[in-house]
Amino acid sequence: SFLVLITGTLNFIISILSYPFIAGIVMMGLHRAINASVSYKMAFSYFSYTLPIIIASICMSIMIILGFFLLVLPGIYLSIAYMFTLPLIIDKNMDFWQAMETSRKAVTQHWFKFFFTGVLMMIIYLVSTIPLGLGLIWTIPMFVALQGVLYRRIFGVNPVQS
Repeated sequence: SFLVLITGTLNFIISILSYPFIAGIVMMGLHRAINASVSYKMAFSYFSYTLPIIIASICMSIMIILGFFLLVLPGIYLSIAYMFTLPLIIDKNMDFWQAMETSRKAVTQHWFKFFFTGVLMMIIYLVSTIPLGLGLIWTIPMFVALQGVLYRRIFGVNPVQS
């Protein structure tokens, strides 16, 4: 039981610390979408946004889990609707709730397009795992670039910052 507590705590800490890194990866996709230069250092350059990113991630997780508990469809809806929350926090300097609501409202206008794009990308992802996961070398950057292009088309992108 003590080992389970320690393991759970470590998993929680690691997942919390990974969010600024994930935000950096997402921002790399945005930079590619506007043909700005991209460097591996970008993945580590958004730790100044750690607190709002963590708060947003916790709130999104709670909302999505509640959605799945109510009926599965609200959870699916929210998991897709909140896809632009992290880049909105960084690119548009929004607070976590404003970013979540802005993302949800923007995605809701074209929800079925996002849903079917997500289904298609999930199929591509699953197929890319078949050859021992080697296809993920191309699929994961494609996911990141797709999110950057979708974000650029919906929200535009502020001048490049790092």
